[in-house]
Amino acid sequence: MPSTVNELEISGFLETSFIDWDGLITSVIYLPGCNLRCPFCHNHELIFSDKSPKKMKIDSQLVLNHLSEKKDWVDGLTVTGGEPTFHMGALVPFLEEVKKIGLKVKLDTNGSNPFVIQKLIDLKLVDYVAMDIKSRLSDEKYHAAVGVNLSVDKIKESIKIIIDSGVDHEFRTTVVPTLVSSSDVVSIAKDLIGCKLYVLQKFHNENAWKEPFTTMASYDDEGMKVMGGSISDVVPVKLRLR
Repeated sequence: MPSTVNELEISGFLETSFIDWDGLITSVIYLPGCNLRCPFCHNHELIFSDKSPKKMKIDSQLVLNHLSEKKDWVDGLTVTGGEPTFHMGALVPFLEEVKKIGLKVKLDTNGSNPFVIQKLIDLKLVDYVAMDIKSRLSDEKYHAAVGVNLSVDKIKESIKIIIDSGVDHEFRTTVVPTLVSSSDVVSIAKDLIGCKLYVLQKFHNENAWKEPFTTMASYDDEGMKVMGGSISDVVPVKLRLR
């Protein structure tokens, strides 16, 4: 397992983002490879690490140099993918350097690797965790949403770790027709009781990976608002319709 900063595989680097962390300006790094095969994935070019843009691998030290130079202009770094937690060996020393610069760190994760989430929290290397909940927490529904056999026990473990940690966080569901219904949203919300924020994201077919999702119509804004209203007394809820 990689264990040095220079071995961190970075497939993409966005110097400035106003949308990846609500209320903050961040830089963003994209790490390749993912264990899930969500047919609606909007970063599907990063799923297969051996076919991802890592052929044009971005030097992690150059990223750190840039963050150091711009530390007075950005609030933090968003780490996304792919699935970042599968880069733990090199990600830990990299984030240690980011924290030395004085920047906050947001982790995007699918929640399938609870051990690493716990480790990053214990090491105080993340200030915010955004975890995707793909569908209702049953093995059958989750399998349909993520394209692989995945026990939801790991997802439930990650949920508990994040809620119990006290670290700022959000859970979010991309509300994909046929995969997530209004009753699924209610079920998910009940499993997230105690969370700081649950975000319902509108599905956009232009970002999808596979048919029929590339041409599937999304729920309309009014339908999304109805779903949000149905769980507003269960968890703090926010809609992202963009």
